[in-house]
Amino acid sequence: MKHKQANKTVLRLASTEENALRNFNGAAINCEGPNERLYKFEGNLTLPDGAVIPVDPDQIMLKGSCLRNTDWIIGICVYSGHETKIMKNGSNARAKVSKIARATNRYILITMLFQLSLSVVAAVATSIWTYFRGGAYWYIYPGDTNNDQGLGSMIA
Repeated sequence: MKHKQANKTVLRLASTEENALRNFNGAAINCEGPNERLYKFEGNLTLPDGAVIPVDPDQIMLKGSCLRNTDWIIGICVYSGHETKIMKNGSNARAKVSKIARATNRYILITMLFQLSLSVVAAVATSIWTYFRGGAYWYIYPGDTNNDQGLGSMIA
């Protein structure tokens, strides 16, 4: 468990809730852009009277932190969503695939390619057979009156 402590000046200015609301109304935070470095933070709190208070890693809480042993806090969210240091620091895990799953995927791919090649060969063979011999079979092409010349004569 990491102990976090506010800057001494901030503690003095925020001794009560009323003081905090009065002293920090209009204050601004200037800090570095979102990055993946968890233990480094550079920023400044600029008060309305122009005073600048440095903010370092001891004064920030990262996403997922738990508060204990305190009655109340006053805080500000610097980055949220995918811009947090925790989200920037995380890397996409590589999906685990078992040997059986890899082999099954390979067999499915081979089977699909084999079926595709059989379909192409059958389509070409059927087209060639229909062109040269299809007209001789009246029950396949009932509108054909010239049985000798193949399918080419039916289209024309």
